[in-house]
Amino acid sequence: MTDTTPTRSLKIFRRVIVAVIIVSFGLAALLGIIVLLGGNLGSEQYRALGTTATIGAFSVAVLCCAALAGRRLQIVGFIGAAVAVVTAILTVWLIWYRYESYPDHFYDALSRWTWTGVALTVALSFASLLLLLADRRQAAVRIGLVITVALFAVVLGMTIYAIWWSSTIEGDAFGRTLGVFAILAALGAVIVPVLSLLLRDPHPATGLSSVSVALLEAEAVRRGIPVDALVDDLLRESSPADPVDPR
Repeated sequence: MTDTTPTRSLKIFRRVIVAVIIVSFGLAALLGIIVLLGGNLGSEQYRALGTTATIGAFSVAVLCCAALAGRRLQIVGFIGAAVAVVTAILTVWLIWYRYESYPDHFYDALSRWTWTGVALTVALSFASLLLLLADRRQAAVRIGLVITVALFAVVLGMTIYAIWWSSTIEGDAFGRTLGVFAILAALGAVIVPVLSLLLRDPHPATGLSSVSVALLEAEAVRRGIPVDALVDDLLRESSPADPVDPR
């Protein structure tokens, strides 16, 4: 069975992402263990532990974003993964940054951009996981998904505003409003996936039995590709345009 070029590229991309995450996470964990077993903890050791935690956290974020690869909205995942990588680099730079080597305004700008990247990484990681449900046909799931993504966008916008223009914020109204939207966004991030599991699809895409669906999903997992890509491969192979094996 021959893979199509997009499917093969997708499989290679996923393997590269997983390999990079495993290697980086493994090296970071090894570094952390060496630091912890190396004796007294000083500033350099704490920086090394901070680097370990940074690599681990952003590796998980990249993995969340990569979950959208091969889906209709995969561009969101690609952007999220790129932002996570850049933010991880900025964070490590900030951890090892020597304050006396650069002017204060440079450190201030670096800090603001780093925190902006952190906010974008968190938002895009959660959005990538939620957008895995974008193809669901249940009205409640679709409406809930739109509302939840909109709430995440509001929280992200307010967070970035607070990072860059905190001096213009007076009183506690802004913080209270941000807290309310953040709670509602978190609530939606829990409720929408639960609804997708509990509600039956009113307009199933196919008339396949549950056994057939399970077999397709198992084969897709074995090949490391989405079910849609597997069906595309099977349809291409059975196309009348393909040469017929005389056997």
